Amino acid sequence: MMTLYSIGISPFGRKIKVLLKELGMENQVEVKPTQTLEDPAFLISANPLGKIPVLKTPDHGDISNSPLIARYLIERAGPQAAVKADWEALKLEALCDGALEAALLLVYRKRFDLVGGDTYFQRQADKVRRTLDRLEALASGFTAGEGVPTLGEIQVVVLAEYLAFRQPVGDWRDGRPQLSAFVDRMAARPSFLATQPAD
Repeated sequence: MMTLYSIGISPFGRKIKVLLKELGMENQVEVKPTQTLEDPAFLISANPLGKIPVLKTPDHGDISNSPLIARYLIERAGPQAAVKADWEALKLEALCDGALEAALLLVYRKRFDLVGGDTYFQRQADKVRRTLDRLEALASGFTAGEGVPTLGEIQVVVLAEYLAFRQPVGDWRDGRPQLSAFVDRMAARPSFLATQPAD
């Protein structure tokens, strides 16, 4: 049995939880809720950076960083893995991860009542909006119908639903009909419904 250190609101942890369900591997992993601000000893031991998610594995020790965890799980699932992680999927994942990092900075600014740095934080908001515009342009080529999303497409939905939950840049749907339709379709999958962000 593997252990995933994460928390309900973490979009990077959610990526892994959605992936586990899409791969049919959720019964192989115990999710351990982890509050990073408390610097729990078990998390610091697993990842000196104190960041989540972290996956404790039987063969490769503790793996931190959600892209690495995702690659490990897809490799473990074998060549018949339902979720694909080709170069296009990995590029899309990286783009969405970058937008999420920018969005998190905006959320932290409000949460911790940070003052100053207006230009810096405006740049973070611009990064998120530019990413959403790029995703709108790409959305017509995303998985259609009832198809299983790629790793990158999973993170598209995770990004969109995190932005809807925290609202760091207003309404992400505004002017993005194709992206909205894709997210709505994928968000109805059991893997997303079972992993909704929550405080």
